[in-house]
Amino acid sequence: MSKPFRVTVLGLKKIYDLPGSWGEDDYRALLNRMEVDDVAEIDSRDLLDFVLMALQDLDPEDAGEQVLAYRLPNRVSRGSRQNIVQDLLEGQRPWEEHADIRLHAGIFAASLLLYQALPRLFPRPDMMRATLRLQAQTSAAKEMLARPPEAAFVTRVLADGMDEHSILERLFDEQLAARSFPEAEGIIWLAEFGEHSAEDNSAVLSVYSSQHWLHDLEDIDEFESGAYDDSDEEDGEDD
Repeated sequence: MSKPFRVTVLGLKKIYDLPGSWGEDDYRALLNRMEVDDVAEIDSRDLLDFVLMALQDLDPEDAGEQVLAYRLPNRVSRGSRQNIVQDLLEGQRPWEEHADIRLHAGIFAASLLLYQALPRLFPRPDMMRATLRLQAQTSAAKEMLARPPEAAFVTRVLADGMDEHSILERLFDEQLAARSFPEAEGIIWLAEFGEHSAEDNSAVLSVYSSQHWLHDLEDIDEFESGAYDDSDEEDGEDD
């Protein structure tokens, strides 16, 4: 029996930004954290410039601490943040290499801002965007394309296009086949359906994550996927 999705890889590209990483509220909150005066009076068009100037007034270690303290969860200790800052200053890639993958997207977002403020000291972070067309082969699969993509579903789609030697398969083979895959939230930084086609029951899926997870899709054109959501009781196939 064919799997519920036929997947075509439309593109795999290195990019240097994560959509939605920073917004007006984030900039104002960070400025308040750095005790900049009259933050509420700053025009929204000037917020980024004020943030960059405030960061440039700090030592690089302090700038890194301010940004990471804002972007990472409260459970991350100051010592851990300092280690991440040092990794960045040494040209390492903690948005791919940090042991806790749940922190990767936040570290990437912090790195974006630190690079903008201090490009001679902090490395320019890069990531990848995979663009896939998913064609539903069953009615249940068609319904899945009509709702926002879950991280677990997207990770299973990606893994189905990779061989058994891929990083995803080697690290998460049991979770990929299970009914609960919470680690997927750290793997998929952003995923969204774009263009839908009623003619062939397909949708274009854009996936944003690190090269660490996505590079194994290189040279892959088409594949079938049996991906499913953690919330589904069935695997997406019709009886």
